[in-house]
This record gives sequence, C-alpha cells and structure tokens, in this order.
Amino acid sequence: MSRALGPELPPDLVERLSGRHLEALATKVVQIVTVDAAGWPHPALLSYFELVAKDPAHIRCATYATSTTSGNMRRSGKVTFVIIDERVAYYVKAHATEIAPAMQATSWNSAFECRVEQVLADEVNEEYEPGAYVASGVTYHNPQRAAELERARAVIAELIGVGRSL
Repeated sequence: MSRALGPELPPDLVERLSGRHLEALATKVVQIVTVDAAGWPHPALLSYFELVAKDPAHIRCATYATSTTSGNMRRSGKVTFVIIDERVAYYVKAHATEIAPAMQATSWNSAFECRVEQVLADEVNEEYEPGAYVASGVTYHNPQRAAELERARAVIAELIGVGRSL
C-alpha cells in the first residue's frame, strides 16, 4: 500500500541518488515513466549512472536526446521515477524541464531538471502480509562495467553542475 511522504525525497532516497555509491548500484535499474502524446504511460529504464538528487526537491537525469522519453518530458513536463530494490519501493512524481539539449560527457544525452512534486513509499500492510517485503529490484549486466563507471562519474558530475553556466 502506498503512503504519501510529501514533496521531498526522504533522506535514504537522497543518499541512494547522491551519485556517491555508483559501484554498489552499478547493476541496478530505475524505471522512469512519462506520458506519451496519446495519454498513455511510457515506461523506460535508466541506470543509477544517469540520475542524481541535487537536493531533496530536485532530481537531474540524462536521457537519450532523441528518445520518446525525452520528447515526452519536453512536451508534458511529467515524469515518475520508480525506485525499487530490496526493502525499498518509492514512486517519485516530478515536473521535468530540459536544461541541456546535449551533455558534454555524453553528447547523445539531454539533461533534465525534475522538481519533485510527490513522493510515495509502497509498504507492506503487516496486518494482511506479515513479514513480506520487496526482495529485489530490476538489475542489468554490462560487460564494459569499468568503462561505464568512468563515464558515469563524468555524467553525474555534469548533472550536478549543469545549469551554473546556462
């Protein structure tokens, strides 16, 4: 059952999305959901290498510049991040604004600032499901993990700094 937490990320989620734990999160996936032109939810996947919490009220993300996801965020300004992992289930609804059409670290990506509007925590109802919990989230494998970690550090650093010179 989901519980509304308000318009800011809780401290554990800020820490998870801080960009400081890339190796521990290197195989994990964050689902992102936008709204397409017909009003349907459009799901996509990001790695933790492509998003960072600037503070409890803002997430910045990098998405393929020409993707449907980026187009949907440009058009509607709506995005939901679904963060699911062991004993963690958050839904972060945000308003997205493009802040860079192409990034320096990854020119194929656009950067978006996402202002958190609502955070929901999905929790087990102990009365109905005693002892139940989320056991894991979605993971992926990348054989070029070492190279990806280096590029991820550059993307995260740029996302943290994007907007200062704009």
